[in-house]
Amino acid sequence: MIEDLIEFVNKDLLEGAAPDLDQHTPLLELGILNSLSMVRLLAYIDQQYGAKIPEHDITPVHFENLETLALLIKSLSGEVATEESNVSELDRLVKLQESYGIQSELVDAGVGFKQHVLRVKGTGPLWILLPALGNPSTSWSAILRSVQGRHNAIALDLAGFGLSKSENPSPTFVDHVEYTLQYLQTLQEQEWVLVANSAGSMIAAEVARRFPEKVKGLVCTGFGLIEDVDSWWMDLQKMSHDPEQFLAAAYYNPPKMTPALKSLLDDVLSRPAYHEFLDHQAKSSMAKIFDGISVPTLFIAGNHDQIIPPEWSEKAAAKLPNAQVTRLSRCGHFSASERPEEFVWVVEDFLTKAAMA
Repeated sequence: MIEDLIEFVNKDLLEGAAPDLDQHTPLLELGILNSLSMVRLLAYIDQQYGAKIPEHDITPVHFENLETLALLIKSLSGEVATEESNVSELDRLVKLQESYGIQSELVDAGVGFKQHVLRVKGTGPLWILLPALGNPSTSWSAILRSVQGRHNAIALDLAGFGLSKSENPSPTFVDHVEYTLQYLQTLQEQEWVLVANSAGSMIAAEVARRFPEKVKGLVCTGFGLIEDVDSWWMDLQKMSHDPEQFLAAAYYNPPKMTPALKSLLDDVLSRPAYHEFLDHQAKSSMAKIFDGISVPTLFIAGNHDQIIPPEWSEKAAAKLPNAQVTRLSRCGHFSASERPEEFVWVVEDFLTKAAMA
């Protein structure tokens, strides 16, 4: 079993990049397991060994390395608990974050909406992490673990995705802004750092425009000035029908497509919440999305991002009075997932300099 797991992790999860991987290699410490790779690993274990790992067993103790994981699988094979059969993979990923001390909260944030967030505690302004459209709060898990104990931070599930609960199955950009503002009004923290990926940057930009006195910094990754919105959105919609093409465009090292990953992407990319985000009003506002923003702003661009090329981030920064761009090598659209430690260092350096200005 261990040899089989080594082969799967090396060839399927790491594209053969870890030939020295063995049963003692630390999976979590080295960042081998993230949100996407964990989903694929759990699905493989279920299919290969008939072991659906319960929420309470998704802990660092069991996923420390392949030896500890194999012991868990052997104890579970053929013994799927009935109460666990309807637990989603997302619930399991959230449970794993909780085992690190990351809090999971479901907050009543207004009529018809409950906001789910992951939270870590530290000091200073609250980092508010807004994901890309369709990505869950667990997509920020590596960042949350990195800043835990140093910074206050929360990662949000947008309406229509993740574990947030909304009575509106097709929220538009305007709806997302209002939902986010409703939740922010529940916060005790009065100083914010907005860190957003892709379409989440549109929401963050609107918050920064409305509350410049609270926002100490705006960080946008995988986003910029899109001049031909209709053509760009049409191309992105086409990609939604070809998940493998989407992954190739979004990652420097795209994960290998598996049935479990394809099922996950098909679900997200087919949701009304994904296709209704950019309605006519949102498209018309994209060209001026950064107008009137005065807070210190940082664009983090992946050099290999084929969805929002880094040049588009540079065009956006040129329109702002207090903005800069940092390019990250060996990164695509999701730089916070591909290079989390470097991403955090860049944000911290930006905030330190902004506070001194």
